[in-house]
Amino acid sequence: MNLSANRLLETLKGLPSADLAYVALSGGVDSCVLIHLLVSIRQVLPWSFQAIHVNHGLQEEADRWQEFCESLCAEYQVPVQTVSLGLRPKPGESLEAVAREARYKAIAGVMGAGALVLTAQHQDDQAETLLLQLLRGSGPAGIAGMPVVSRFDPGWLARPLLDYSRGSLEDYAEEHQLQWLEDPSNRDLRFDRNFIRREVMPLLKSRWPSAPVTLSRAAGFSGELQSLAKEEAQSDLASVLLQDRSGLSIQALRCLSSVRLRNLLRYWLNQQGASMPHSKKLTRIEQEVVNGRPDAKPQVVWGEWQVRRYRDRLLLSRLPADIVPPSTMIWEDKRQLLLPGELGKLYTEPGSDGISAGRWAEARVEVRFRVGGERCLPAGQAHRRQLKKLFQEWGIPPWERSRLPLIYLDGELAAIPERMVCQPFAALPGENGVRIRWVA
Repeated sequence: MNLSANRLLETLKGLPSADLAYVALSGGVDSCVLIHLLVSIRQVLPWSFQAIHVNHGLQEEADRWQEFCESLCAEYQVPVQTVSLGLRPKPGESLEAVAREARYKAIAGVMGAGALVLTAQHQDDQAETLLLQLLRGSGPAGIAGMPVVSRFDPGWLARPLLDYSRGSLEDYAEEHQLQWLEDPSNRDLRFDRNFIRREVMPLLKSRWPSAPVTLSRAAGFSGELQSLAKEEAQSDLASVLLQDRSGLSIQALRCLSSVRLRNLLRYWLNQQGASMPHSKKLTRIEQEVVNGRPDAKPQVVWGEWQVRRYRDRLLLSRLPADIVPPSTMIWEDKRQLLLPGELGKLYTEPGSDGISAGRWAEARVEVRFRVGGERCLPAGQAHRRQLKKLFQEWGIPPWERSRLPLIYLDGELAAIPERMVCQPFAALPGENGVRIRWVA
C-alpha cells in the first residue's frame, strides 16, 4: 500500500480523541516520515501536536541526533521536547529492552492525561516482532503483535503506520527528499531484531515476497483471539475473585478447564502488576497450588513474586524483603512513622473506635513485631486471646503475621492497626479516639 497524507489522515480519524499528540522522534527515517506527514496535514488534524525526542545517552552520537531533531522541528515549526536519560545498563541486561522501557517511561512522564503518543512502527516492524516472540516461545499476548492503538497511561499510544511497509516509507522519504540519520547500531547483528531484519527477513522474502504482509496479518489475527481471551478472563475473574479482593477462590478455580485457568492466571497476574512467570511456573501454580493436596503448603516463586495457598485462597504477593525488623521502634511524634524495609508506614487519624486520645497523648508509644505468645483482651470481648488464634480467625496467612506492626503503650499491647484495640486502651463512648492506619 502506497503511503500518503490523505490515507494517514483516515487512520488518525479513528484514534481516541485528544487535545494534544506527541510524536516520538528518533531522527531515523521512520519517525522523520511520520512527522513530515503530520506537518503536511496539520491544518486538518483533530489535535495539535509536538515532537518528543529521548536522548538515551548510549552512543557517542546521541547529542548529534538530539541536535538534528531539534533543528528539524525548528524547520517545521513544531515544538519539541527533549528528555535526556544517560542510561547505564547493568551487565547481562538487554540493551534494547532497557532503552525501550526507559524511553516509554520517559514519554509517559511528560505527557498529560488523555494525550496521544504517535510512534512510527510499520508493517515490517510488526512482522519482525512476531518472529521474535515466536522464537522466544511467547504466549498468546506476545504473538498478538502491536495494536494500532492501546492504553498508555495517562493517555494512549498509537501506531498509525502499521499498514505500510518499510519500503513504502523509504519511497516517501526519497520522493519528498527528506533527511534523516542512520543509527549505526542497526547494523549490529548481535541484536536479535537486527539479525532478523538483515538476515532472516530477506531470505523469507526471497521465497515468499509477501512475508511481511502475511506475518503482520497473522499477528492481527492473534490479536483478535487475544481480545476474546481477555474478555473470557475478565468474566472468569469476576466469578473467582474473593469478596475482599485479597485473592482467588481455590474451589472456584478448580471448576475451570486447564486452558481457561491458565488464561485467567495470566490476566490476573498482569492486572496485579506482577511479572509474567514462564510456562513451567504456571504449570506448577495449576498443579501444586490450585490442585495440590489440601494439607500441602505450596509456594511458587519467580523473580520478586510468589503465589501461595491459604485455606481456600490463592494469594499473590511480593517476596518479603530480607530485613529483620527491630525488636522495638519508638514512635516519638505519634503522627506518622515509616517502618523498615517494605513494611510501609503508620499514621493516625481521629476515630471514636480507636485508642483513647488521652492515653495516647500521655503514653510512651512503641511499635513491635510478633515474637510469639502475645495475648490481649480485645475491646468488647470477655476473655484474653492469643494473637495466634486471632490471626487464624482473621484469615491472615502465617507468612504474613511476623510483618504486622503491633502497637504498645507503656509496654503493654494496645492495638493492631486495621484490626483491633485492646482493653483498657479503647476510647470510651463519647471520648475522643485515635485510629491507627497502616499502609503496607
